[in-house]
Amino acid sequence: MNVIIINKSAPSLLEFGVIIMRYSFRVNDRSLPFYVDSIGYDWHQEDINRPHGYPYVHWLQSLSGAGEITVGDQTFLLEEGQGILIHQGIPHAYHSISGDWQTEFFTFGGALISETTAMLGFHDYLLVKEQDQQIFDFIKNHHLEIEDPNPLQVYRSSELVYQFLLLLKRHLITNPRNQPIYQNVIEPIIQMIHDKYGEDLDNSDFAEFSNYSEQYILEVFRKFAGTSPHQYLLQYRIQKAKELLLNNSKYSVEEVGKMVGFNTNSHFISVFKRFEHITPGKFRHFYF
Repeated sequence: MNVIIINKSAPSLLEFGVIIMRYSFRVNDRSLPFYVDSIGYDWHQEDINRPHGYPYVHWLQSLSGAGEITVGDQTFLLEEGQGILIHQGIPHAYHSISGDWQTEFFTFGGALISETTAMLGFHDYLLVKEQDQQIFDFIKNHHLEIEDPNPLQVYRSSELVYQFLLLLKRHLITNPRNQPIYQNVIEPIIQMIHDKYGEDLDNSDFAEFSNYSEQYILEVFRKFAGTSPHQYLLQYRIQKAKELLLNNSKYSVEEVGKMVGFNTNSHFISVFKRFEHITPGKFRHFYF
């Protein structure tokens, strides 16, 4: 059963017998990887102060007017068409600087929310200053699905949370302000890994190749790719190893490991098992 709160800005509508639900909480299966906590739209934003943060991940977007947002020790404006994602438990506060500040919001959690946001490269907060219409219309387009009281709808809501996170990730990579970083740093390193994964590679090679410091490469790679260059290299080696194990049965497991860049068979087996939860030999036997 949903718990519904009436928008405080709409008392005149009640006089005509019309009830507009603009702020709702859901009761959810908290074992799901993602679930919606609350959603609000056409909201006349009051002042908020959360010195201990909010227990769920919080997306807030500005429909009209503007507000001042403080997250930790950072303060900035949230103007019309802009939005911010604030992680669970992060101290924050916001208030209007334009009189009537109209917002929409969407809060969510889940058993895998911390791991997923870390993997996608979202940290304490993500400020979206360049309007992305798919992100900005998400609440308008999906609030009826999220508010649907059908118990089975919680599974659709779980899908929508992941879809929303992926929209934010895509925006992070493709918005004009970040494209030069992705194109000049991330793409060349990824291409280098694809071309030379069978060779000995480490962070110093990536730094020399890109002409950026190791520290900077690690920072931006985690931000955009959600992992480190070394982890991406290992993942790619395992991907190519799986292809070789199944498409070239004439090669032994040890030979495959060396072909994809592992110097010793024990290291290859250890890394393969870490990623696939099975040894390369047993993986091959599943298909032959």
